[in-house]
Amino acid sequence: MEKNIIKAVAWDLDGTIIHFKIDFIKARQKAFEILEQNGIAKKLLSLDNNIIDTVKSARKIFKSNGFKKSKIEEIVAEIEDIVVSIEREAALNASAINGIQEVLEFNKKKGLKQAIYTYNHSINAQLSLEKVNLLQYFDLIAGRDTIKNPKPHPDHLTFICENLKVLPNQVVVIGDHRRDIEGALNIGAHSIGINSRLASRVTLEIAEIVIDEDEIPNELIKTIENLLWY
Repeated sequence: MEKNIIKAVAWDLDGTIIHFKIDFIKARQKAFEILEQNGIAKKLLSLDNNIIDTVKSARKIFKSNGFKKSKIEEIVAEIEDIVVSIEREAALNASAINGIQEVLEFNKKKGLKQAIYTYNHSINAQLSLEKVNLLQYFDLIAGRDTIKNPKPHPDHLTFICENLKVLPNQVVVIGDHRRDIEGALNIGAHSIGINSRLASRVTLEIAEIVIDEDEIPNELIKTIENLLWY
């Protein structure tokens, strides 16, 4: 008997649903200035590393240097405020990926639940979706502020599964970055890689299937539909 196996879609946001032109260099520079002011050696602050991983490492250093927990949280909060502010600027200038609304509408008509699976703060993710008039398609926005350990850690997608009341193998993750796909693999979810402007097809090869951004909406809809039944 045929069986519906996919009940939900977990979408990456930047580069998958929207073009989100955040100034990552500015965000990292501002964050790293605060860390350096609080004793983190400049040699440990590479602009090639993302802020989340750098802050995790800094927490350990602060703790070993005898910082009180309240002081550490104060520093982290200061960094978060700056990053959220820079993200907000980008959210206000977001634009939708061509054809993505047709895919979201297809999923809605098929009864699939849809969630945002992003490193962005959930407030700015919501703002960007409002800006491009796509917010109505989503049942859940799971930003970095909603979970302790963001993707590719299992916590991020596990949170989405629990809130959407679906099993991991009933979810397909769609994203343009390797960490999106690694997150799917880490919990046993399905995955579709989007070869976007900023993506690399080679890094996405761990996905079940990879499609090019210019194949949206037709090929992406076809790929999702093929996962619905077996």
